[in-house]
Amino acid sequence: MDSPFTGEGSLGSSWLTQYTSDSRTGYLNGITISVSDTDGDGRYDTGVSPYFDGELFAVYQKATNYWTGVIA
Repeated sequence: MDSPFTGEGSLGSSWLTQYTSDSRTGYLNGITISVSDTDGDGRYDTGVSPYFDGELFAVYQKATNYWTGVIA
């Protein structure tokens, strides 16, 4: 996805689909895991996110049945 932003701090930011500005709601579709300057102009122009789809949701549903312990 092309994105001409110049600042840092984007890792972990959400990608929304069907966003509605009136209610400020949408569906989470991914989370930024990497950014890069692909054209060498010193500005980040590409953001990368795994796609949250039905397959990922099925994995999440299955994982909710397993206790993995406390994170300390």
